[in-house]
Amino acid sequence: MGKAEETRKYIIERAAPIFNKHGYAGTSMSQLTRAIKRTKGTIYGNFESKDEIALAAFDYNLNEISNRIGEVIHSKEDACDKLIAFAKFYLDSFAEISRKGGCPVLNAAVDSDDVHEPLKRRVESAIRNWMKIVSRIVVAGVTRDEIKPNVNPEHFASLFVSLIEGGVLLSKTTGDAVHLSRNVDYLIHLVDTELRA
Repeated sequence: MGKAEETRKYIIERAAPIFNKHGYAGTSMSQLTRAIKRTKGTIYGNFESKDEIALAAFDYNLNEISNRIGEVIHSKEDACDKLIAFAKFYLDSFAEISRKGGCPVLNAAVDSDDVHEPLKRRVESAIRNWMKIVSRIVVAGVTRDEIKPNVNPEHFASLFVSLIEGGVLLSKTTGDAVHLSRNVDYLIHLVDTELRA
């Protein structure tokens, strides 16, 4: 990695939590220069605009959480166990995710709606990808006779993502993880009673 790439990586790593905590519109260049410990000129020497940094920061935050979820999913063999581990990840990691400002997808979805079209497209892509992952787990489970054949993968994926993101939203807003816990418990109940073959 060259010096320019290292500098960009450093800027993104330092900017990512700032954008996640303060919002993409609410983050100021002075906040970024303080967090990055670089001049505005150095930052703009590596990025064309604050928007470019915001998109890179979102990608970084998304990759951080996606990699961890991937590890959790791949640690299980059975499709139902993968889905349960996926849901539990959010509950187990809630305190840490909250310290970092909350779920980057949820934060960026709220922050970008109607005001930042490129970021909104990135968020939409992330949500669609998340639902595809859940749907593929269900399809693989049906194929291996681990999940009942009448389960609609797309329907369950939509429900799964909605319950997790809704639980995160309520829990982060109220400061009480009980809401996410209830949603995760409900997902586990669904997996064990409605999906598991």
